[in-house]
Amino acid sequence: MPEETPQVEEQKKGGLIAKFQPILIPLVVSLVVTIVVSFVFLTMMGGNKTPAQTKEEDAKTAIPIKAVVIQTGTMTTFMLKGGRDVVVIDSLTLLVGTDRARSLCGEKQDEIMDALSVIFLSKERTDLVTPAGVDLLKKQIRQAVNEIIGFTGEAEKDGVLNVYLYIKAISSVQ
Repeated sequence: MPEETPQVEEQKKGGLIAKFQPILIPLVVSLVVTIVVSFVFLTMMGGNKTPAQTKEEDAKTAIPIKAVVIQTGTMTTFMLKGGRDVVVIDSLTLLVGTDRARSLCGEKQDEIMDALSVIFLSKERTDLVTPAGVDLLKKQIRQAVNEIIGFTGEAEKDGVLNVYLYIKAISSVQ
């Protein structure tokens, strides 16, 4: 008889765990799945932002818009300083911050072209064949166009952001 008592105690201990095992395993699995799904769902939803807050963030991160001043392939020529050389511009595209700036670039196309001719009349052939000279030219074009369309000072970040210029050739006129 004394030999039976340890077996009975082992059966009681094993019996208690064995009794709750069919309930315990699905409970733990469902708890882990619930935590993972909740985490994924919350990260995909983006948190507790209201639609007004997300619209403000979208407005702050404006997508740049292209404004074409000289269409590719038109080969527009501008006279350089002294009148003996001309530069052939294949394309000129402006990257602007707002749709309003793009529409103003289209409305004031004549004024922009006039400003371009004045800028090129102050340049010599040697100014346009170096990277530093081309960068200075782009900066001058950006400033001139921003003044024309009225995006100066604080509003400059909504105006012309970058200038893309393709110089096809520089030639002498005789």
